[in-house]
Amino acid sequence: MTLLSVENLSVTLKTVRGPALAVRNLSFELQKGETLGIVGESGCGKSLTALAIMGLLPENGWADGRVSLGGENLLDYSEDQMCQVRGDRIGMVFQEPMTSLNPLHTVGKQIAEAMVLHRGMNRGEARAEVIRLLDLVGIPEPAKRVGSYPHQLSGGQRQRVMIAMALSCGPELLIADEPTTALDVTIQKQILDLIKNLIEDLGMAMILITHDMGVIAETAERVVVQYAGQQVERQPVATLFDEPHHPYTAALLS
Repeated sequence: MTLLSVENLSVTLKTVRGPALAVRNLSFELQKGETLGIVGESGCGKSLTALAIMGLLPENGWADGRVSLGGENLLDYSEDQMCQVRGDRIGMVFQEPMTSLNPLHTVGKQIAEAMVLHRGMNRGEARAEVIRLLDLVGIPEPAKRVGSYPHQLSGGQRQRVMIAMALSCGPELLIADEPTTALDVTIQKQILDLIKNLIEDLGMAMILITHDMGVIAETAERVVVQYAGQQVERQPVATLFDEPHHPYTAALLS
Protein backbone atom coordinates (compact mmCIF):
# COMPACT_ATOMS: atom_id res chain seq x y z
CA MET A 1 0.00 0.00 0.00
CA THR A 2 1.37 3.40 -1.03
CA LEU A 3 2.24 5.68 1.89
CA LEU A 4 3.93 8.56 0.06
CA SER A 5 3.65 9.59 -3.57
CA VAL A 6 5.86 12.30 -5.05
CA GLU A 7 4.82 13.52 -8.49
CA ASN A 8 6.80 15.98 -10.63
CA LEU A 9 8.34 17.65 -7.60
CA SER A 10 10.42 20.69 -8.49
CA VAL A 11 12.23 23.00 -6.08
CA THR A 12 13.16 26.51 -7.20
CA LEU A 13 15.58 28.79 -5.35
CA LYS A 14 15.58 32.54 -5.77
CA THR A 15 19.15 33.75 -6.37
CA VAL A 16 20.80 37.05 -7.28
CA ARG A 17 20.96 35.78 -10.86
CA GLY A 18 17.31 34.81 -10.94
CA PRO A 19 15.35 31.59 -10.22
CA ALA A 20 17.40 28.38 -10.17
CA LEU A 21 15.83 24.92 -10.48
CA ALA A 22 17.51 22.82 -7.79
CA VAL A 23 15.19 19.79 -8.13
CA ARG A 24 13.44 19.01 -11.41
CA ASN A 25 10.35 16.87 -11.93
CA LEU A 26 11.20 14.21 -9.38
CA SER A 27 8.69 11.34 -9.04
CA PHE A 28 8.64 8.23 -6.87
CA GLU A 29 6.38 6.21 -4.58
CA LEU A 30 7.09 4.75 -1.16
CA GLN A 31 5.19 1.75 0.15
CA LYS A 32 4.37 1.16 3.80
CA GLY A 33 7.27 -0.59 5.52
CA GLU A 34 9.64 0.04 2.59
CA THR A 35 13.05 1.71 2.62
CA LEU A 36 13.81 3.90 -0.40
CA GLY A 37 17.30 5.25 -0.96
CA ILE A 38 17.98 8.60 -2.63
CA VAL A 39 21.60 8.75 -3.71
CA GLY A 40 23.82 11.28 -5.45
CA GLU A 41 26.78 13.57 -4.93
CA SER A 42 26.67 16.73 -2.80
CA GLY A 43 24.58 19.46 -4.41
CA CYS A 44 22.38 17.16 -6.50
CA GLY A 45 19.20 18.13 -4.62
CA LYS A 46 18.80 15.20 -2.22
CA SER A 47 18.43 17.26 0.97
CA LEU A 48 16.20 19.84 -0.75
CA THR A 49 13.91 16.98 -1.76
CA ALA A 50 13.60 15.98 1.91
CA LEU A 51 13.07 19.56 3.04
CA ALA A 52 10.34 20.03 0.42
CA ILE A 53 8.52 16.95 1.72
CA MET A 54 8.83 18.30 5.28
CA GLY A 55 7.76 21.84 4.33
CA LEU A 56 11.09 23.19 5.58
CA LEU A 57 12.54 24.83 2.48
CA PRO A 58 14.56 28.02 3.04
CA GLU A 59 12.79 31.36 2.63
CA ASN A 60 14.16 31.80 -0.89
CA GLY A 61 12.82 28.43 -2.03
CA TRP A 62 9.46 27.04 -3.13
CA ALA A 63 8.15 23.70 -4.38
CA ASP A 64 5.83 22.75 -7.21
CA GLY A 65 4.23 19.42 -8.07
CA ARG A 66 2.55 17.06 -5.63
CA VAL A 67 3.66 15.34 -2.40
CA SER A 68 0.84 13.04 -1.28
CA LEU A 69 0.79 11.53 2.19
CA GLY A 70 -2.27 9.38 2.71
CA GLY A 71 -3.81 10.93 -0.40
CA GLU A 72 -3.44 14.58 0.72
CA ASN A 73 -1.08 17.01 -1.00
CA LEU A 74 1.33 18.37 1.63
CA LEU A 75 2.36 21.21 -0.68
CA ASP A 76 -1.14 22.67 -0.21
CA TYR A 77 -0.86 22.60 3.60
CA SER A 78 -0.46 25.75 5.67
CA GLU A 79 2.44 26.07 8.11
CA ASP A 80 0.10 25.25 11.01
CA GLN A 81 -1.04 22.09 9.24
CA MET A 82 2.57 21.06 8.49
CA CYS A 83 3.44 21.56 12.16
CA GLN A 84 0.91 18.82 12.91
CA VAL A 85 2.48 16.53 10.29
CA ARG A 86 6.13 17.08 11.26
CA GLY A 87 7.10 14.87 14.15
CA ASP A 88 3.71 13.19 14.30
CA ARG A 89 3.38 11.53 10.88
CA ILE A 90 6.86 12.23 9.46
CA GLY A 91 10.04 12.18 11.53
CA MET A 92 13.40 13.39 10.25
CA VAL A 93 16.99 12.70 11.23
CA PHE A 94 19.07 15.66 10.04
CA GLN A 95 22.64 15.55 8.76
CA GLU A 96 24.57 17.14 11.61
CA PRO A 97 23.10 16.75 15.10
CA MET A 98 25.38 19.36 16.67
CA THR A 99 23.77 22.07 14.55
CA SER A 100 20.26 20.54 14.66
CA LEU A 101 20.07 20.20 18.44
CA ASN A 102 19.58 23.33 20.54
CA PRO A 103 22.69 23.83 22.72
CA LEU A 104 20.68 25.75 25.35
CA HIS A 105 18.28 22.91 26.22
CA THR A 106 18.80 19.40 27.55
CA VAL A 107 18.32 16.54 25.12
CA GLY A 108 15.47 15.26 27.28
CA LYS A 109 13.56 18.52 26.95
CA GLN A 110 14.08 18.60 23.19
CA ILE A 111 12.82 15.03 22.70
CA ALA A 112 9.85 15.60 25.03
CA GLU A 113 8.68 18.72 23.18
CA ALA A 114 6.99 16.77 20.37
CA MET A 115 5.34 14.39 22.83
CA VAL A 116 3.75 17.26 24.72
CA LEU A 117 2.68 18.96 21.48
CA HIS A 118 1.38 15.96 19.52
CA ARG A 119 0.54 13.34 22.14
CA GLY A 120 -0.73 15.55 24.97
CA MET A 121 1.62 14.09 27.58
CA ASN A 122 2.36 15.87 30.84
CA ARG A 123 5.93 16.46 31.97
CA GLY A 124 6.21 13.24 33.98
CA GLU A 125 4.78 11.04 31.22
CA ALA A 126 7.04 12.65 28.63
CA ARG A 127 10.14 12.17 30.80
CA ALA A 128 9.38 8.46 31.23
CA GLU A 129 8.89 8.06 27.48
CA VAL A 130 12.13 9.95 26.75
CA ILE A 131 14.04 7.56 29.01
CA ARG A 132 12.45 4.61 27.21
CA LEU A 133 13.41 6.02 23.81
CA LEU A 134 16.98 6.79 24.85
CA ASP A 135 17.30 3.22 26.06
CA LEU A 136 15.75 1.98 22.79
CA VAL A 137 18.37 3.79 20.69
CA GLY A 138 21.23 2.53 22.85
CA ILE A 139 22.14 5.51 25.04
CA PRO A 140 23.83 4.23 28.22
CA GLU A 141 22.31 5.31 31.56
CA PRO A 142 19.32 6.98 29.86
CA ALA A 143 17.84 8.28 33.12
CA LYS A 144 21.00 10.36 33.63
CA ARG A 145 21.38 11.43 30.01
CA VAL A 146 17.92 13.02 30.01
CA GLY A 147 19.50 16.02 31.73
CA SER A 148 22.57 16.22 29.46
CA TYR A 149 23.21 19.02 26.98
CA PRO A 150 24.27 18.21 23.39
CA HIS A 151 27.90 19.23 23.94
CA GLN A 152 28.17 16.69 26.76
CA LEU A 153 27.51 13.79 24.38
CA SER A 154 29.70 12.12 21.76
CA GLY A 155 28.90 12.42 18.05
CA GLY A 156 27.39 8.95 17.97
CA GLN A 157 25.27 9.66 21.05
CA ARG A 158 24.00 12.93 19.57
CA GLN A 159 22.95 11.07 16.42
CA ARG A 160 21.12 8.52 18.58
CA VAL A 161 19.35 11.41 20.32
CA MET A 162 18.26 12.72 16.91
CA ILE A 163 16.86 9.29 16.06
CA ALA A 164 15.01 9.16 19.39
CA MET A 165 13.57 12.61 18.65
CA ALA A 166 12.43 11.52 15.20
CA LEU A 167 10.73 8.44 16.70
CA SER A 168 9.13 10.26 19.63
CA CYS A 169 5.61 10.32 18.19
CA GLY A 170 5.68 7.02 16.30
CA PRO A 171 5.71 8.47 12.76
CA GLU A 172 4.60 6.53 9.70
CA LEU A 173 7.59 7.79 7.72
CA LEU A 174 11.19 8.43 8.77
CA ILE A 175 13.46 10.57 6.59
CA ALA A 176 17.15 10.05 7.38
CA ASP A 177 19.36 12.66 5.69
CA GLU A 178 22.99 11.46 5.69
CA PRO A 179 22.53 10.00 9.19
CA THR A 180 26.17 8.88 9.50
CA THR A 181 27.91 12.07 8.37
CA ALA A 182 31.05 12.91 10.42
CA LEU A 183 30.95 9.60 12.32
CA ASP A 184 33.79 7.09 12.24
CA VAL A 185 33.28 3.79 10.43
CA THR A 186 32.50 1.73 13.53
CA ILE A 187 29.87 4.19 14.79
CA GLN A 188 28.43 4.52 11.27
CA LYS A 189 27.68 0.79 11.20
CA GLN A 190 26.13 0.91 14.67
CA ILE A 191 23.82 3.79 13.67
CA LEU A 192 22.80 2.14 10.39
CA ASP A 193 22.10 -1.17 12.12
CA LEU A 194 20.07 0.67 14.76
CA ILE A 195 17.95 2.49 12.15
CA LYS A 196 17.41 -0.69 10.14
CA ASN A 197 16.30 -2.65 13.20
CA LEU A 198 13.98 0.13 14.39
CA ILE A 199 12.34 0.38 10.96
CA GLU A 200 11.67 -3.36 10.99
CA ASP A 201 10.47 -3.47 14.60
CA LEU A 202 8.21 -0.41 14.39
CA GLY A 203 6.87 -1.03 10.87
CA MET A 204 7.78 2.40 9.50
CA ALA A 205 8.73 3.37 5.98
CA MET A 206 11.99 5.24 5.44
CA ILE A 207 13.64 7.52 2.91
CA LEU A 208 17.41 7.24 3.31
CA ILE A 209 19.43 10.04 1.74
CA THR A 210 23.12 9.40 1.19
CA HIS A 211 26.04 9.66 -1.23
CA ASP A 212 27.37 6.27 -0.09
CA MET A 213 26.39 3.35 -2.34
CA GLY A 214 27.59 0.90 0.32
CA VAL A 215 25.01 2.27 2.75
CA ILE A 216 22.33 1.90 0.06
CA ALA A 217 23.33 -1.71 -0.57
CA GLU A 218 22.98 -2.61 3.11
CA THR A 219 19.80 -0.69 3.90
CA ALA A 220 17.48 0.13 0.99
CA GLU A 221 15.15 -1.98 -1.17
CA ARG A 222 14.76 0.50 -4.02
CA VAL A 223 16.90 3.47 -4.97
CA VAL A 224 16.50 6.77 -6.81
CA VAL A 225 19.67 8.25 -8.32
CA GLN A 226 19.76 12.05 -8.56
CA TYR A 227 22.16 14.06 -10.71
CA ALA A 228 22.10 17.86 -11.04
CA GLY A 229 18.62 18.01 -9.55
CA GLN A 230 17.16 15.35 -11.83
CA GLN A 231 16.24 11.73 -11.35
CA VAL A 232 18.41 9.77 -13.76
CA GLU A 233 17.61 6.24 -12.56
CA ARG A 234 15.14 4.38 -10.33
CA GLN A 235 15.64 0.67 -9.73
CA PRO A 236 15.44 -2.10 -7.15
CA VAL A 237 18.80 -2.11 -5.35
CA ALA A 238 19.91 -5.53 -6.64
CA THR A 239 19.15 -4.54 -10.25
CA LEU A 240 20.92 -1.21 -9.88
CA PHE A 241 24.14 -2.82 -8.66
CA ASP A 242 24.08 -5.57 -11.31
CA GLU A 243 23.00 -3.48 -14.29
CA PRO A 244 23.23 0.31 -13.81
CA HIS A 245 21.47 1.97 -16.75
CA HIS A 246 22.90 5.47 -16.49
CA PRO A 247 26.59 6.40 -16.85
CA TYR A 248 26.40 8.53 -13.70
CA THR A 249 25.17 5.55 -11.68
CA ALA A 250 28.03 3.44 -13.02
CA ALA A 251 30.44 6.21 -12.03
CA LEU A 252 29.04 6.28 -8.48
CA LEU A 253 29.42 2.52 -8.19
CA SER A 254 33.01 2.65 -9.38
